[in-house]
Amino acid sequence: MAPDTTFTPQDLQANEFDYRPTPVIVPVAVVLGLVSASSLLGIVGVILAVIGFVVSLVAVWTIATSDGAYSGKWAALIAMMLSLVFGIAGMGSQIYAYSTEVPEGYRRVSFSQEISAKGFAVEEGKIGLHPDVAKLVDKPIFLKGYMYPQRQTKGLSQFLLLKDTGECCFGGQPKPTDMILIKMQDDAGANYSQGRVAVAGTLKLTSDTTPEGLQPVYSIEAIKCENSRSAF
Repeated sequence: MAPDTTFTPQDLQANEFDYRPTPVIVPVAVVLGLVSASSLLGIVGVILAVIGFVVSLVAVWTIATSDGAYSGKWAALIAMMLSLVFGIAGMGSQIYAYSTEVPEGYRRVSFSQEISAKGFAVEEGKIGLHPDVAKLVDKPIFLKGYMYPQRQTKGLSQFLLLKDTGECCFGGQPKPTDMILIKMQDDAGANYSQGRVAVAGTLKLTSDTTPEGLQPVYSIEAIKCENSRSAF
């Protein structure tokens, strides 16, 4: 006897509700959870991890409040955990780098806030150094900025350090207090980098004119120049 292959309306209705769609936000959360592994490489990855955590949280909430209409809860939870773990690891890496990148005996200085923004001081009609900057002269400092591009990219004995990428990337003319002439004390010199670099050395005054015709006010006799280890 052939098996009975007929279906009742009740069977069709039951089969119809066996399938539960997965919200589009779930695969988005999974992708962000995987991409958040890049938080171990830099602050951009940490930001992606935070976004991934929020998106996955919304995905879990959407599924939980759907009264069983949606599936994908476990995928959303896994994505949430990936974003959370990688985000915490990435932020921890940034905090560790920030706390250990300054050489012993050197003071961390903000190029933008503590040097560039101070500008010059006018006293009795004469222009001079701002008192706060004058206190840094001949002192060992650690600061960050961007290298002014040159034809030579390897073994630079000296180069210009700018407070931001505005002048070096868009052909602007940096102000005297927006640039520092870096003079490497190591015979190996420094290699050009497009990213943010960290420099440690002694701050000096200078009257040197660079090959580009720029005249910075300050120079640093640098013992160290490397890619910035932290984003702060």
